Amino acid sequence: MLNSVTKVDAYPLPRMDDLLNEAIPTSFMSTIDLQSGYHQVKVADVDQDKTAFVCPFETYRYLHMPFGLRNAPATFQRLIDKFRSGLKDVFALSYLDDIFVLSETFDKHPEDLEKVFERLSIFKLHANRDKCHFACDRVKYLGFWITKNGIEADQEKISAIQKIPVPTNVKEVQSLLQTCSWFCRYVINFADIARPLSSLTKKKVQWHWGPEQKESFETLKMCLMTSPIVKQADGSKPFTIRTNESNYALGAVLLQGSCPDEHVIEYANRLMIPAERNYSTTNQEALAVVWALEKFRGFVENQQIFLASYHQPLKWLLSIKSPSGRLERWALEIQSFNLKIDYTPGKANVVADMISRSSYTEGAASDVCAITVDMPSRKSSDIRKGPLENKEP
Repeated sequence: MLNSVTKVDAYPLPRMDDLLNEAIPTSFMSTIDLQSGYHQVKVADVDQDKTAFVCPFETYRYLHMPFGLRNAPATFQRLIDKFRSGLKDVFALSYLDDIFVLSETFDKHPEDLEKVFERLSIFKLHANRDKCHFACDRVKYLGFWITKNGIEADQEKISAIQKIPVPTNVKEVQSLLQTCSWFCRYVINFADIARPLSSLTKKKVQWHWGPEQKESFETLKMCLMTSPIVKQADGSKPFTIRTNESNYALGAVLLQGSCPDEHVIEYANRLMIPAERNYSTTNQEALAVVWALEKFRGFVENQQIFLASYHQPLKWLLSIKSPSGRLERWALEIQSFNLKIDYTPGKANVVADMISRSSYTEGAASDVCAITVDMPSRKSSDIRKGPLENKEP
């Protein structure tokens, strides 16, 4: 009842992906877990009666903020952000009651921790000593392992997935897919691998567990157990995006560096809806590019981007004299990015191809033959005038 009449506090919580990508690679990291975080925030005297509850013994009310209140997360995150704003020259991340301190050198790390402890004392916040870890080169944060080499999935959680029995109904399949989707960023071709299972969750589809579903189930678990390390993005370096499409899925990969130092920042893929499967091949390739740019917007916005695609969809899309409908929308969306197009032969686009397809040709050449293509630009005024000039009398 209290939550239903509470005015929502729209204070934003940080995105977990943003925090993970901000974690700089270092060998000196510490995590501090606040003890019963919400209970360290005092409820205003005039509002304490609103938290009253009845039990068999007596009626009680909360003196400190309980879990379950609608605005509890926003209130606590605002407190933590104020706490962190006073940490000068200390690189610290925070998500609710989890504080993550990173230092470039061992000598600086104790100094940073001292400043954090002083700040905790000022705010009268208490840490759970048993859950704190100091000066580590590998720590668990937000359900992932942060290492000096990058981000890894938590093997304890993944090993638990290995114990999941073979699903026997739609509800169990949904539960499996929801659990595995947490680690989809670590699995190449996740949407395609899970397609036989996800098809079982559709309406009016009769339950059938055959060899295809069994293979999908076993492959998915194996991929989770052998997940690769994904490195954090470096904002000072340009990005490369590779895209591809199959008959039913879109695939994209965000990379940085050049051979042999090229590494993955994030994989992405999704199944196409029925209408998108009817697009022409060039339209589907253009769709993959627009979707990938939007998917990776948080990384590539205002950054130099090299886009590798063997169909050259952007050159085609931006050269249309009078685009209309979705083509006009796509053209306007693409123009907001700082793009440079590299033509990549299909045989060299193996990474994106593998993400969007269930199989690919082994032994394909991996050397990228890149030809830089100047991307034509079109002003929005030209797009508006085009249909008027071509209008029949």
